[in-house]
Amino acid sequence: MGFDFTSQVNPNAPRAIYLQLLDIIEEQIGAKKLAPGEMLPSENEFCDAYHISRTTVRQAFHELEQQGLIVRKQGLGTFVAEQKVARRLGNLYSFTEDMKRIGMTPSSKILSYRLVYRDECSSPLQRFTSERLIEVVRLRLADGTPLLIEKTFLPVDLCPDLSWERLENNALYSILSEHYGLQPSRAVETYEAIIMSREESKLLECGEGQPAFLLKRSTWDQNELLIEYTTSVMPSQRSMFEITMYHDGVKIPSDNAQDGISLIQTAEGA
Repeated sequence: MGFDFTSQVNPNAPRAIYLQLLDIIEEQIGAKKLAPGEMLPSENEFCDAYHISRTTVRQAFHELEQQGLIVRKQGLGTFVAEQKVARRLGNLYSFTEDMKRIGMTPSSKILSYRLVYRDECSSPLQRFTSERLIEVVRLRLADGTPLLIEKTFLPVDLCPDLSWERLENNALYSILSEHYGLQPSRAVETYEAIIMSREESKLLECGEGQPAFLLKRSTWDQNELLIEYTTSVMPSQRSMFEITMYHDGVKIPSDNAQDGISLIQTAEGA
């Protein structure tokens, strides 16, 4: 790919020149003519190509950086920002289905799969009715980029023949509803800011000591049976959460799950 200098700025147009340059760069990012992580031309190259000042280029870069479309790295240059997955709170969340919905290819890598006894587990898991639980740890990816590490507990009594292969190739909620008649109906999530461990950073291909979100989710079915407990580690440089607030409180969206997630271009941490 590479930057296309075909489009020109018009010094006689009412729109400021730096905004015209911003429009040109933004259009090429939006049209995916410039890939995430790709280096932009230098300030001098823009100056020579468009016969504009470095101040004008810097104004455009500043606005693009504020919008999260580019990231400037000292001594290295200016780069197209990585995409960040933005999730709106309030909808039951299926990683597989939501990634497909926004045009990304989801995949999973199972890191471990084993049976554990409820009595040997932490207090949140004592709410399961099943004495034995399936513990599965998965690395979840979108277009080959690792987005989160999930550790999920499921009751053996309710899904006794759930296999490694089925979990690796299908959406969990689809499996629960289609094969076991367990329709996810209600979920409660908590969110905490953490620093990733060395192992988590390696799996998620992030720098050691980077910040992340720790999500803890409990999910109940239509009969108010606890059917899932999941903890997820999501690098903050690749994810964000969105919630709409009103003067009389917070309104949780009630629209379809397809509105639950979107992509936002954002700067990835150095």
